[in-house]
Amino acid sequence: MGLGMDMSRDELLEDRAAFIAGEIGGAVVELIIGGGVISRDAIADSLEAKRKAVGNVIHKGVLRDAAEFVRNGQYKT
Repeated sequence: MGLGMDMSRDELLEDRAAFIAGEIGGAVVELIIGGGVISRDAIADSLEAKRKAVGNVIHKGVLRDAAEFVRNGQYKT
């Protein structure tokens, strides 16, 4: 199909997991830089705040799933 549109479902899930991990790591780094407490609640709150600030719907979904993963240890695929 071209332009990366022929990715398998597994590859898409791997990419999504990588984006989620990156967002969680970014939230932790921001909390460290800001001198905040590193806890599940603080990380999830940071992710939710970022979700409210971004405009891209796909990015919002990744942030929502990242916050859910931090809170519950899992997210829906």
